[in-house]
Amino acid sequence: MQFSFSQKKNRAIYWKYSVFFLFLAACVFGPYLVTGHSLIWNTDAANQHLPLMIKYREYMLSFFRHLSKGPAEWSWTMGLGSDLFSVFSYYTIGDVFAYLALLFPTSHLVMAYQLILVLRLYCVGLAFVYFARHFAFKDGIILAGSGVYMVNAYLLYAVLAQPMFATTFILFPLIVVQLERLLQGGSQWSLFGVFVWMLVSNYYLAFVLGLGAIIYLLLRWGLTYWKKIPFWPTVGKLLFASLGAICLSAVLLLPELLAVINSTRTGSQFANGLKLYPAYYYLLLPKELINGDNWKLMFWSALGLASIILPALIHLFSSWRRFRVTAAALLLGGVMLLIPAAGAIFNGGMSASNRWTLLLYLPFAFSVMVFLKAVSERALSRQEMKRIMLVSLIYLAYLVFLSFLENDYKLFLPVIFLLLSLGASYLVNQGQFRSRYLLLLVAANLAFNALYTALPYNGNFAASMLARGEYEQIAEQRYGGLNHILPGGFYRVNTVSNNQFVGQEKLWNDLTSGLANVSSYYSIQNQYIGQFSTDMGNLQYDNNIPLHQLDDRTILNNFLGVRYIFSQKASTNASKLAGNYDLIASGEEQRDQNQQLVYQARLYKTTEAFPLLWVSQKVISPSRYRRLSASQKERALASGVVVKDSSLKQAKLSGVKVIKASLVDASGKKQSMSHLTYTSSKTSYKLKLHLTAKQRAQLGKSELHVEFSQISYQPFTLSKQLDAELKQAQQQAALTGKSFNAQASRYKYWHYHLLAGSPDPSYKLTVTGSKASETIVQPSQAMTSFYRLVTGATMNMGTYKKLPSSLTFQPSKLGTYTFKIRVVAIPLNKKYVKEVRQIQKQGVKQLKLGQNQLQGVFNSKKAGIVTSTIPYSTGWKAEIDGKPVKVLRTNTAFVGLKMPAGKHRLRLYYQTPGLRPGLLITAVTALLLALYAGIDQRERLKRFLKRKGSAKKAVKE
Repeated sequence: MQFSFSQKKNRAIYWKYSVFFLFLAACVFGPYLVTGHSLIWNTDAANQHLPLMIKYREYMLSFFRHLSKGPAEWSWTMGLGSDLFSVFSYYTIGDVFAYLALLFPTSHLVMAYQLILVLRLYCVGLAFVYFARHFAFKDGIILAGSGVYMVNAYLLYAVLAQPMFATTFILFPLIVVQLERLLQGGSQWSLFGVFVWMLVSNYYLAFVLGLGAIIYLLLRWGLTYWKKIPFWPTVGKLLFASLGAICLSAVLLLPELLAVINSTRTGSQFANGLKLYPAYYYLLLPKELINGDNWKLMFWSALGLASIILPALIHLFSSWRRFRVTAAALLLGGVMLLIPAAGAIFNGGMSASNRWTLLLYLPFAFSVMVFLKAVSERALSRQEMKRIMLVSLIYLAYLVFLSFLENDYKLFLPVIFLLLSLGASYLVNQGQFRSRYLLLLVAANLAFNALYTALPYNGNFAASMLARGEYEQIAEQRYGGLNHILPGGFYRVNTVSNNQFVGQEKLWNDLTSGLANVSSYYSIQNQYIGQFSTDMGNLQYDNNIPLHQLDDRTILNNFLGVRYIFSQKASTNASKLAGNYDLIASGEEQRDQNQQLVYQARLYKTTEAFPLLWVSQKVISPSRYRRLSASQKERALASGVVVKDSSLKQAKLSGVKVIKASLVDASGKKQSMSHLTYTSSKTSYKLKLHLTAKQRAQLGKSELHVEFSQISYQPFTLSKQLDAELKQAQQQAALTGKSFNAQASRYKYWHYHLLAGSPDPSYKLTVTGSKASETIVQPSQAMTSFYRLVTGATMNMGTYKKLPSSLTFQPSKLGTYTFKIRVVAIPLNKKYVKEVRQIQKQGVKQLKLGQNQLQGVFNSKKAGIVTSTIPYSTGWKAEIDGKPVKVLRTNTAFVGLKMPAGKHRLRLYYQTPGLRPGLLITAVTALLLALYAGIDQRERLKRFLKRKGSAKKAVKE
């Protein structure tokens, strides 16, 4: 089918689309509103997209009011402190829709955010209509295609959960149109403009779209234009559009790329170590084609289109010679879906995430339009109709088989619409049915898919939407209201781990209270903070959330300057509070009808919080530091600073007591940690602590840590796993006097393991004591963004006045485990308090935090190292008494510098790495482009006038 750029005067399709969109929008968004939900997802939207939009608007307005101060580049309250540019550039700076928030008053920003979500989806369909108008399709068919393009499992999820992905659905049709314009000899300027939008919107999605554009270009040129268009002039235009766009976008791209290179995402295992996907992936993937309610998102392979897609694809591949590019693109996409490495390549060499499938929806929707056009023109032969019916029958048999296998009948409606679509297509092709009825059937299919997705009573994605008004409640009651009694000044706060104050559990950011909470949840996190967290063996570490609540470890909280900790009395880990924090305030008690305590917010304070900066005269060499265990590293934070400096005295390290421990089973038999074979989920173990009463008394108040290292897990083969489970089930049946059906039980276990992807290398190791239950989790390889290889971590079991005699240990899965366990106690005694008091004494005085800078005074009798808990970045510069000095990286992750003896004034100031060079490249590029555009326009004008003059001359003659 010919891609045409001839002028089409009839623009009625756009208002028709607008009416059609209102219908679809009512189905997509209406159920949330009817059931009392908002359009705010409880994870990324509540933690990032909405609060960051509000925060960015706040910064923008402040910038306009105080232009002389320049833009804010550093935040003192995003986690431990964060580069604002790296956070906002990923989510908001390049998002054209985010700027619409400037049109709304502060009190209506939550509503504005939700309206913008609807507008994004409208623009998705609008972009498709613009694309489809370049072909010879009737308006009704274009509307059906736009609906298929909008209503799919991927976008129904992304438009609410991760709105920036919706922008890619807008951009890709525009990229294809402008590439086609250039290939047909048109101007490169339109493609240049779309590329600029693509590059500034989000670097990650620009990478995906860029690869998609390259693939389309190669397919289109190779299959359609080979030797039909001039090679070098076309290449020149492509280079101008792409390189020009990159250079013009450098002000955003260069800082973003530097931030990514220095983030926790670097060094990820390629494709999560997968060579092939689990068996269930290949088994279930074809089902996802017409599954409009696909929230499993198997490695992000979410298809979920209207049922008309099946006959449309059969027709497309039957007529592949006429639609070579579309058929080749879909065939290539199908092959790529089978290979984890393909997903990893599109994901920047990291996990096998098939988010790139967003590129497939354009050829999918185009295929539907091609099929609808052929049916409406009665162009399907009898042979082709038989082929469509036969393949559809085979596919239906496959779906029936899966329905029984999964015991899941959610495909009932998609199957009904598939049967109706097949019947209607046959009747229209035979001339016994008007084509408009087939279009209405497709619209009904889209409507039902959208409605079913948005109904929260199915226990699906819709159930995770915040209730109306809940976001505002979270912002107000994040800390049970106790944050309102806190004093002014700079300090950090924390909460007890997994201890929630509101109904939603996924609250990992605090951008609403103005407090500096140590937890932060962003896609781009400082790699040095991540390294510090792993050095400390932080059990809660995650690439996107490197600190969380520090696993409630006392010295870590003290070191990072956490002065206040919030807790909810009747919630998880309420008794696992960091050891030297004392209760200073309580909220009102909320009790149920039985007078049982349901809720009470509590606020704790410590006097042992470290200052933001202090001078240390004792150092720990990096080589010595690397030999320490995680608990020793934590305790050493109070004894000296980790930095390479031979001129200062080495710190004396002590304060960690190793406790002899052994692992025993229920009968008291000692178990090997180097080869623990776990054959029954009923088996439990005890971790016995060998301490005398005298030793317990000598330790006094101590924090108990269980350090795991060198963990490896080898799951049983599926056959061995089944045998072990059957043996356990048979023993259980014998104990209860019940008969045992071995064949039925084997099928039950086989069925579970098949759909769970067993055997796989994920596992959990849980240790439970009287104050805490801690779990080391090896994520599944299917956890695309959150996967990492876990070989060890340190569990904080709580602070005890008298240490327990044993703890409970429990693996999660059958198999063979290898690990080392080291149990240590960290006394929170007078010696530790003395070291903290010395640090506080040597802390910064007259501290002033400003925009992108910090000032303070030090007065020390001896030279030393200024140590801080300000996250290190090459963007930090320092001056002592107005003279520049070198910024050091201390304690793995933090800003430091050498400080001479005496009284001195320090100034630290921050500049986003790469921002100013990027701005220079952008400015020079803009100037050169303006000159080139002027010259190009003048040449165009000359050619136009010359042609006009020649035409007049011809008329006179």
